[in-house]
Amino acid sequence: MIKPVLGLNFSTADEAELARTIVEAPVPTGEGCRVVATANLDHVVNLSADADFRNAYSRAWVITADGMPVYLYARLRGLLLPGRVTGADLCRRVLGRVSPEAHRLFFVVGSAETAERIRAAMAKRGFSADAVETRVPAFGFETDDAASQDLAEAIGRHGATHLFFGVGSPKSEVWTNRFSGMFGDCYVLNFGAGLDFFAGTRARAPQALRATGFEWAWRLALEPRRLGRRYLVNSWRFLWVVALDMAGRTA
Repeated sequence: MIKPVLGLNFSTADEAELARTIVEAPVPTGEGCRVVATANLDHVVNLSADADFRNAYSRAWVITADGMPVYLYARLRGLLLPGRVTGADLCRRVLGRVSPEAHRLFFVVGSAETAERIRAAMAKRGFSADAVETRVPAFGFETDDAASQDLAEAIGRHGATHLFFGVGSPKSEVWTNRFSGMFGDCYVLNFGAGLDFFAGTRARAPQALRATGFEWAWRLALEPRRLGRRYLVNSWRFLWVVALDMAGRTA
């Protein structure tokens, strides 16, 4: 049995294997949602303080090591992970393999431009307009019961085989966990900025920075006001969470 690290049961599947399963293995009838969570440093920090986020993670079907610090620490604790599996990379691989004949896709994204570009990309792949639905929820939708109910019902009506959520963490994970009973049998993929990277509405860090774990510096340089506190202040709590984990305790 694979031991938990940071209180999480990480998958040892590599990116290609996981993407293949997500695309080729339909969720069995009546099983409900298979949630994929991609744990980075910010997630680990938030998990230590947010009970709703922890509850969402506890129901995940698969948890991958996304962030470099998370991946390196998991390896240090003896997990034989083949490599990082980031939400951005898994997003691109899954969307490159989905089939118009077998899948129905629903995207919840942060901007109309991202939604439009995703629809165009899927149309080029042969998806009909009725097989792909996109929504750009209003700011604060997660605290608006009527707006949330409307969105959850739309996902269920669409009969989505794959739900892609990209409105930030922990908002995406907490909301999809709360309303998962309305989605039917589908994969729930909380990919955050990965959908913007796929659409090209945000520039992803060069490969050299991604490979060395410095993608955070690229994102901070592009969005200092939004991400400054996350990377320069909150991230230090990760060291405390690691210390507790090494002592056999949780935050």
